[in-house]
Amino acid sequence: MTPVATVIRSNEEFASQNNQGAVCVFAGATSGIGARTLERMMTMFASATFYILERSASRFASQRKVLESLHPQMSIVFIETDVSLISGIDAACEQIAAAEKKVDFLCMSMGGIPINGAVLTREGLETCFAISYYSRMRLVFNLLPLLHQSQRPRVLSVLNGGKEKRIDEQDIGLEQKWSILGVMKHTTLMTSSAFDHLATHNDQITFMHNFPSLVKSDNLRRMDPPKSSSFLWRIVLVTVKGLMGIMHFFIGMSPKESGERQAFHLTSSQYTPGSWRISSRSDIIPANKALKYYEDNGWTEKIWEFTEGVWDKALNTGSSGAPK
Repeated sequence: MTPVATVIRSNEEFASQNNQGAVCVFAGATSGIGARTLERMMTMFASATFYILERSASRFASQRKVLESLHPQMSIVFIETDVSLISGIDAACEQIAAAEKKVDFLCMSMGGIPINGAVLTREGLETCFAISYYSRMRLVFNLLPLLHQSQRPRVLSVLNGGKEKRIDEQDIGLEQKWSILGVMKHTTLMTSSAFDHLATHNDQITFMHNFPSLVKSDNLRRMDPPKSSSFLWRIVLVTVKGLMGIMHFFIGMSPKESGERQAFHLTSSQYTPGSWRISSRSDIIPANKALKYYEDNGWTEKIWEFTEGVWDKALNTGSSGAPK
């Protein structure tokens, strides 16, 4: 375990170096872990440009004021886009590529709780699966040319690193049998596998898949069922919110500490180029039995090829008008 005091000391040392000219891209930084990470990173550079990809500029307005108060001279570029759409990610990346010659840090933490079951985007992808995996990997893939121009590029996906489990190999995209647990298992395994693939072909970039553990955030507050929900489902959600609230109170990590740790992952020399799974306490986690199984049986390339096929299908579906 890396003590939080060590994490803070490392972050302060990085900040003392007066680093200038960094380009940082954040997706999912308007609340929770992403917001705290962004706030901490804003204080660690003498000058930098921060791109924030999110759906609502109005929702970001209050956060922008907070960020500007932390470092008035920092450049903040908000890109309003739907991060659940592959086309939305493509449009954002085109804007970044038109303005920048490099990207140094990419942090992705967008997510959601699918309390209403499987809801498809207009590109035909289940929303939670899309923002947890497909959109994130598309963002990484699109920004690879700019990441290659950085002296020390870092890519961080905050999800479930180290918790890989066996998946349904006949239904990789969960198009036949969707479930919340299925999404968690598949996006976790596929993220680690994709980062292994990318690290093999981009050996100067650091790819990190972090498991943040329980972090006290406003996610529970947003777990409100729609008016059409049944009475039983409302009772289930109330129970889940209650149990999660108790767990957060007793064992949850504070958002501030989580933000410090994610900033540490992005800036510490402890994480060298390659593909890493990182625990909630910032330790590197070796490949577990499930991940080794898929690595040894050729699934790293299979999963990446499947991912590329899903992107193509999503873009075709989106351009034709409606999910199929």
